[in-house]
Amino acid sequence: MLIVYRAANIADAHLMRQLLENEGIPAFIQGEYLQGAVGELPANTEILVHVADENADAARVIVDEWESAEPVELEDELSDNEAPPEDMPQRAAGGGYSLAKAAILFLCIVIGGALAASFVFRYAQG
Repeated sequence: MLIVYRAANIADAHLMRQLLENEGIPAFIQGEYLQGAVGELPANTEILVHVADENADAARVIVDEWESAEPVELEDELSDNEAPPEDMPQRAAGGGYSLAKAAILFLCIVIGGALAASFVFRYAQG
């Protein structure tokens, strides 16, 4: 197995592995679970993408193409002062999760727990 790519993070590594596998080149990510141990391990722990020796040349071509590619500018993005189209779904005002909803949920759980505890206590005494 040869290293063909040094990833910046786990998402980058999986993206490269998927690109390679889409071209029929099986790939292995070394160190993908080490990011879960940040704080316990040195900060310079690398995430590496490996391929079999016989696939290394083809994999390096794909990696080089990926690294040299320019970002694609999306033409359909709205500018800062452009209004969205009328048919674009809009988020309803007040439809988000709020502190008031969380407080009501917490209060219901506390009241339900108190009622359940009183029920159990009443029937436990006979």
